[in-house]
Amino acid sequence: MIKIDLPEKMEFTASLDAVKTILDHALLQSDDLVADIMRHLTLANGKNFRAMLLLAASTDKDGYVPRNAMISAAALEILHLATLLHDDVIDDAEIRRGQPSIQNMFGKKSAVICGDYLFCKCFLLVADMSAQFQERFKDIAKAMTKICMGEFRQFKHNGDTSLSVRDYFRIIAGKTSALFSLALYSGAIVGGNDEKEARCLARFGYYIGMIFQLMDDCMDYETDYLTAKKSVKHDLAEGVITLPLIYAIYKKPELKDVIKNHTPTASELNSIISDVLALGCVDTTRDVAERYYQKAKKTLKQIQDEKKRILFSGILEKIKTRKF
Repeated sequence: MIKIDLPEKMEFTASLDAVKTILDHALLQSDDLVADIMRHLTLANGKNFRAMLLLAASTDKDGYVPRNAMISAAALEILHLATLLHDDVIDDAEIRRGQPSIQNMFGKKSAVICGDYLFCKCFLLVADMSAQFQERFKDIAKAMTKICMGEFRQFKHNGDTSLSVRDYFRIIAGKTSALFSLALYSGAIVGGNDEKEARCLARFGYYIGMIFQLMDDCMDYETDYLTAKKSVKHDLAEGVITLPLIYAIYKKPELKDVIKNHTPTASELNSIISDVLALGCVDTTRDVAERYYQKAKKTLKQIQDEKKRILFSGILEKIKTRKF
């Protein structure tokens, strides 16, 4: 339960700071067994796009965010943190948000257990609103199921050089877009919007999530470590097939032989990366992201509140043009 004094509503920018306060409080008020890990998590700040979207979706006509939306946004970011801890174990990632990953510093088992612990923290925060939004627990459970299935589909297709574009979209729709969609839908409901508006915003969130992941796919081939502040070129090294590589395999089928028979060497990885870039497959992926961007902009026009449209438009541009 939240023991921080929060006003019933706050202006949007101030509510972002409040979410950070709630998040740090929730992490730091932990059992001594995990205190060091939780402190480490507070050192690495993400861009909190999902929290921003949830808060924006909840704003009233005067641009104020209700207290419950701030709590929901913090819960969502904790849910996201939990998935990142588990992701890093699966990917054996050494860096996360410019800091050593939890699995790198404290071990894989600790990272998995603390990921589970964060899921519980998420539910504790949501429980603070249970009387008013009892049915919304199902929304979180459904979103978590989609995320897990997206991750599992990715794992099952690890190293699958025959992965189709359609199947890849199914993976990222669950792995990434489900959480963005949940952010917008939850924010709308907590903010008192009707079901039609909430579903419209959920669709907007889906498009944003697709853009986010597709741009991530591109940056994995273009960005060095110092810029990304995380392990780069890692997807390919771990056999994770993303859209630029799928397009490259279509154009140069012999790439399959390098990937599917063994873990590529550093030299082979560099060669594949060069091929993906030279074949224009990153640019093609950006074109796909652009189509989702146009769909997102079209969906924005259906939102009645002009202040919300302006907020969402700014966040959309940040996500589309982000450079880690």
